[in-house]
Amino acid sequence: MSDKKKILFVNDEMRVGGVARVLNTLMKLLPEDQYEIDLLVLHKEGMMLESVPKNVNVIEGTNFFKTVDQPLKLLIDRFDLLGICNKCLLLFYMKTGLIKKKIRKERAKMLHKQYDIEMAAKEGFCTIFTAFGDSKKKLNWVLTDYSVCNYSSNHMKLLKQALKQIDLNVADSKKAMLAYEKVFEIHNGISIHNLMDIEGIQNALKESSDLPKNRNVPALVTVARFHPQKSLDRMIKASHYAYQQGYIHTLYLIGGGELDKSLRKLVSELQMKHVVFLGYSKNPYPNMKEADLFVLSSLYEGFATVISESLIVGTPVLTTNVSGCEEQITSSEHGWIVDNSQEALNEGFVKALSNLKELYRKKEVLKKYRYPNDEILKEFMDVL
Repeated sequence: MSDKKKILFVNDEMRVGGVARVLNTLMKLLPEDQYEIDLLVLHKEGMMLESVPKNVNVIEGTNFFKTVDQPLKLLIDRFDLLGICNKCLLLFYMKTGLIKKKIRKERAKMLHKQYDIEMAAKEGFCTIFTAFGDSKKKLNWVLTDYSVCNYSSNHMKLLKQALKQIDLNVADSKKAMLAYEKVFEIHNGISIHNLMDIEGIQNALKESSDLPKNRNVPALVTVARFHPQKSLDRMIKASHYAYQQGYIHTLYLIGGGELDKSLRKLVSELQMKHVVFLGYSKNPYPNMKEADLFVLSSLYEGFATVISESLIVGTPVLTTNVSGCEEQITSSEHGWIVDNSQEALNEGFVKALSNLKELYRKKEVLKKYRYPNDEILKEFMDVL
């Protein structure tokens, strides 16, 4: 009989993004001899399924959960009649409170063992799913700043009921935890920073970069979903502002998404020939390492893993003041934190580019940077 703890992680989807990445890293780093890991993906889709560790058993959600991650507006825009019907049914169950019994019924179809620990890998519906199950210990992972964006605002009563069944809430930053506690009036939360796949990053750095090595101007880079949260239009405008002030540079945008066309249009309208769209990349790390500065312009985050990844590969960071950043950029050697506004981001570009010797010195200092993965893993294992 195995002495391993049986643990279930629950996520709604596994598309490219911070949640799926940090979840895969946590599952990868948990000792195989201590944990028997299952991953339930309620809507089993997304590129990050390819990166799930081989020792993890992946379970697919039932048809009832196919639209759990799909906004109703998106389904309407697509004229997806079946999807619209399924989403409305799901919302009906949630609004009436019948979702509690429905979850128990659907769980019986998918899950055939009792788990010692169950962790909702994304706050929201996954929290509800975990709360009304029968696992011995129930955890909820909070990965965004609810003081800025409350994804559960339409279902507050249901979420508050669910959270009464959760044993421990784990946020990826202190600020994110404080916000979550305030919004949902809970008092059983702690913060643990996200684990980084340092070995994977180091192996990925063996590949070549798309950025020119023999360049005459500094290279700035970002890696992001082209989503309103990331506010890449502000980054583009800040780059334009700095360029007009005489601070010549090249800005590389790695990623893609719903705002791709509008961002390209903005670059065209501003006649910014120094902005380069590199598209999606499974391995952005060589480009991040080769760059002189990484820029994050988000409106909100929980704990932006990409900041820590940039420091790990040795590139200083310019970021808006989002949740977690003050716990990551703990020294002036790491980069700059600016107020979360267009004007502050404009000045941040100018400040970083106005003293290139200082920028390059920060990059040299970061060669000695060490991310405390071992300590963070121990914190996770203490609560699992």
